[in-house]
Amino acid sequence: MFHAQFCENAAVYLGFASKVDYSGHISVDEADRPPRSRLRQARQKTSVRKTFTRQLVCIPIQCQPILKRLNRGSMVRIAFVILLSVFASAASAQSPVPGSQDPRFVQATDDWLNGDELAALKELASLANEGQVAAKILVSRIADAPWFSAHIAQTLNRKDRIALFREPKGLSGRDWLASASEENELARAMRQTQSYVPPDLPDFETVVPTLASYGEAKLLLRFFIEAWQFGKEDVAARALLENDALFGAAGRDFLGFVLLSMEQDGKQPPLPAGINNADEARAFLGWLRQDIHRFAYSGSYPVDAGRVAMPTQPDGLSTLAMAVQALPELQPLTLFCEVTCGPQEEEACLADTVWIVSRTGAFPYPFSSPAQSLIPDETYWSSARFFKDLGRNLKSRDWQGCR
Repeated sequence: MFHAQFCENAAVYLGFASKVDYSGHISVDEADRPPRSRLRQARQKTSVRKTFTRQLVCIPIQCQPILKRLNRGSMVRIAFVILLSVFASAASAQSPVPGSQDPRFVQATDDWLNGDELAALKELASLANEGQVAAKILVSRIADAPWFSAHIAQTLNRKDRIALFREPKGLSGRDWLASASEENELARAMRQTQSYVPPDLPDFETVVPTLASYGEAKLLLRFFIEAWQFGKEDVAARALLENDALFGAAGRDFLGFVLLSMEQDGKQPPLPAGINNADEARAFLGWLRQDIHRFAYSGSYPVDAGRVAMPTQPDGLSTLAMAVQALPELQPLTLFCEVTCGPQEEEACLADTVWIVSRTGAFPYPFSSPAQSLIPDETYWSSARFFKDLGRNLKSRDWQGCR
């Protein structure tokens, strides 16, 4: 059980950070602390989200490289798939998504992963128009992510964009999740994360376990901001505690934030069995919110009391590179730099690239597949299109290449 002194001790021990600007300096902002008042209003949603995603806590951790340099070509992808076997993920406890085992859907997904994306998207759109739930979900998720769709959409006229990415309803079409949600629990849960009008609220008790059971870690971890805003942080905390393998380091950071927020709001935070006093709880929170977990959630890594690691700084360069190598969900970037740059350039490649990606708001899980329930991250990472996606998006952000 928590003692009354826990909240004060934990706040001192963890120290709530402040917002990070793009110069790498940290500024103090009272809004960065878990709210003592009820900051749960829907109108505050955007500002609260932006504030939280830039919090930092400074507790050092040693990072160790995981992958060794690999060869180019098919052997690279084969070796990468083998290495990815160490990346623990929660297996779906649900039945397959309707349509996901249809040979046409499987072929279209394979074509998309192999880079024949326009033909694949046309086939997926055709399947969606025939009523297939899996195709509706995948088209919706691809359309919702500029990383996967912007380069295609910009080559099409308005009519063709709507035909490719939207359900033919109304003047501009509508998201395919709208009709899919009427017949499938996964689509319904996904829809609730993005489509509700206060005072009506999502059914957190249903949405959270459904998305977790299907392995939708990125969508769900971001949705936990909503749970926290509307006083349902206990639902998020339980899901994070029960699904550590699914959420990994980024989930641990958010769990630490939620537990301390609950304590400051006078709620009883859920804790793992065996934690029975304030010192044990404080140590657990310290572990949850260590630097590498903070980095996994936000893409920012603190190097001292007033700065975050930046690739333009010598200490920042090495710190960012080691942090990337320490996280399983960032191993695709390690492979990209090993294949793209020379041995002496890999450190700068890792630091420069993760810095650019972090500025886009792609964290947590910046390299996840568009629909983790239908295309596991490991399948996307080892596909022919991953390097193309990363290279294209880096180019649009003026990546300077190897140095």
